[in-house]
Amino acid sequence: MMVIIGERGLSGLVKYTLDLMLLVVTMVLITLPITVKMYLEAYVSTAGDNYYWFLLVFLWVSGLLYMGIIYELRKMFKSLNQREPFRRENVVSLKKIAVLALWVSAIYAIKIVFYISLLTIVIGMAALSVGLFALIIGEVFRQAVEVKEENDLTI
Repeated sequence: MMVIIGERGLSGLVKYTLDLMLLVVTMVLITLPITVKMYLEAYVSTAGDNYYWFLLVFLWVSGLLYMGIIYELRKMFKSLNQREPFRRENVVSLKKIAVLALWVSAIYAIKIVFYISLLTIVIGMAALSVGLFALIIGEVFRQAVEVKEENDLTI
């Protein structure tokens, strides 16, 4: 039978995957000026300097926001692996994830205005969904933390 929660379970694997993702996103952000230039030269022959800078800043900002989301998820999975999911820190992390995801959605909406693509719309809508979902789950976790604290006091 597969273990779901714990360092040796699925949640431990997800936490290590998030660690790896954080490293990969960091490397991507560091190499972004070079990779954006290579992409534009290879696939977008009519792109000017303005598009390079727009895309570079857009990708840096969205990458940093995603790094924040990954970092908060790592913190949550760490507490989950310790078998303590209902902590106030997780409520705060979910609220931070919601705000970060809503910011991602907002910058993708800005990109749609200037450079529309189907992928931009899909990612923007996905980020909006994640942000709203995290707000709702954050409230559920807040209520669960309150119930847990009340139960801890009565024992």
